[in-house]
Amino acid sequence: MEVEQPTPTQEAAMEAAETKSIKVEMGAKSAMPMHSKLAHVLAVIVSGVIAVAVATVLADGTSVIKLKDAAFLKPATNPALKSKGVNHRLDQLLGSTYGIGLHHDQSGHTWTAVSAGSKLKDLLANLGEAAVIGALPSVISTDDLKHPVPFLSCDRLQMAGLAAMSFGFIAEVVAVVMIIFHLLMLVGLIPAKMGKMLASLIWLVLTAGFLIVIMLAIGIYNAVWTCDNPIIPSIKISDHFNWNYGFPFAITGFISSLLILVVTLTVTSTKDGEASQPAPKSVVPKLLGGITVGVVVGAVASVIVGAATGAFAAPAAVDPAVNPCTGAKPYSLGPGDKYFANQNCMKDGVVQTLEQAGANVTKGYKGKLNAGDRIPITVPYSQTDLCPVNVHWHLGAEHLSVGQFDEAGHGPAHRRELAANARLGYQCHHYKSNDAKFTTPYNWKTCTNMEVGQTYEIHWPHSAAGACGTDWQYQSPFYDGVFCNEGMITVAPLNTYKKIGVQSQTFTVVNDEAYYNPDLIKGMLVKGDMGADIAMYTGSTTGTSRDNSVCSRFTPITWQVDRKCHLVSASSFDKLCADMKLMKADMSMDFYPHGARELVDSKFVANNQQSRK
Repeated sequence: MEVEQPTPTQEAAMEAAETKSIKVEMGAKSAMPMHSKLAHVLAVIVSGVIAVAVATVLADGTSVIKLKDAAFLKPATNPALKSKGVNHRLDQLLGSTYGIGLHHDQSGHTWTAVSAGSKLKDLLANLGEAAVIGALPSVISTDDLKHPVPFLSCDRLQMAGLAAMSFGFIAEVVAVVMIIFHLLMLVGLIPAKMGKMLASLIWLVLTAGFLIVIMLAIGIYNAVWTCDNPIIPSIKISDHFNWNYGFPFAITGFISSLLILVVTLTVTSTKDGEASQPAPKSVVPKLLGGITVGVVVGAVASVIVGAATGAFAAPAAVDPAVNPCTGAKPYSLGPGDKYFANQNCMKDGVVQTLEQAGANVTKGYKGKLNAGDRIPITVPYSQTDLCPVNVHWHLGAEHLSVGQFDEAGHGPAHRRELAANARLGYQCHHYKSNDAKFTTPYNWKTCTNMEVGQTYEIHWPHSAAGACGTDWQYQSPFYDGVFCNEGMITVAPLNTYKKIGVQSQTFTVVNDEAYYNPDLIKGMLVKGDMGADIAMYTGSTTGTSRDNSVCSRFTPITWQVDRKCHLVSASSFDKLCADMKLMKADMSMDFYPHGARELVDSKFVANNQQSRK
């Protein structure tokens, strides 16, 4: 039987059909589904964002943490060294804008760089404690005390920081590699099966890496780290620093990596490019479910780490018997500079100080020192955030008010022997030697060195940084009360005259219960003509350690001075001392009159005196 052979025309047609079939089959096999392409494009974009974000965190020396505002900072140095002049906040040691990044700090020093030449413990061993403490101002002024972690020999903290930095570099390299990897997947140079397996594994590792960095950050921030030196023997980062953008970047990196991991697992296929592959089903529920599981795992892990390092622990209980204001009086503005020591008022004929007190407060008087834009507090302190933190009084008036307490004032012809070392200030005009209420002795029960008929100027220092509303509000010496809460009162920017104020009221003491006032502990008396005519100006602290040659550096502060002299019973003063005795802090050093500073020369008196009636 003969088989009919196709004609040449038929053969040509058959060959064309076969070729066409082959082309169609090849084309179908090489085409990547659109959903897979979009998944890889998303992966490229996310990889690029991660690479840029991680590079930014590595390049910025303040990306991870920055110092808190000084108002929220406590001293970081060993409290046992306070008596030696070491009582410094980290902003004083490092600068108020100091921060640390993943790779280096604000000054460019890395986790292993010791810019001071030696570690602190070595300096102490070689030079001695006194020399190191004395050198602090010079070291800080030359900006040489940087990256504190290696300098302070906080070895475990240094290891944790280096570990976090290493993860950062790994994340940067992986992100760049994944940009290239997913681009190669898009153009079909990496087989779908191998590509999906590698991509899933790498994104899983990257997601885990970001989670580890988050947990490291939480642990580092909240743990108490020991350091091998006696000046800052331990440090808790959260006490001194706030998070910067590096931490939210790490959280974003974790969620982004998790997103691409879930997309890779649910959207792409090991058979991408093969013919007749169905589209993935239930993509949205799978994506949401995978991301939710990953976020929950990350949140639980972070909470566990936070709990283990005390992030959720209640603040340590404060011993109610310990005075939190003890030793709060500042002696230096910067470490060791003794800024607040008394200074010469003049040098080479030039005024060296800011405004002083006590001044002439006679209505219409104007000092000669230009106070610039400094204006005293003109409302009662009760209308501000200031509270009284002490009460004490001076023998005679430190201020002068013509016709009230001045050179023409007078009192008892003698002063008690016990008060002989206290300088007598101005006296009032009330005293009458033939009036029994000015001459009849009083049996003092609590106050000491007091005398009926004598003039006393009472001062009530107020402060916004006091332990207001607590058992420790009243303090002696008054400086401890004024500066109890560190960081609230600053010289730069200058806010002392807005945050510190003194009420002043002058009395002649009489032995007459008609003049009894039981509430002197609370502040200036305001009733009738008491507290009705007030002079307000900015000045300084007073006391006999200052005069017109030696001036106070505790300036400027607001003064509100009653211009009139009033009568008050001796029993009122004794009640005041009894109230002081009930205070939790020991105020016995203020149970007696202190000496009065001589009247301040007009060239040291602010030109901003105002009146309130």
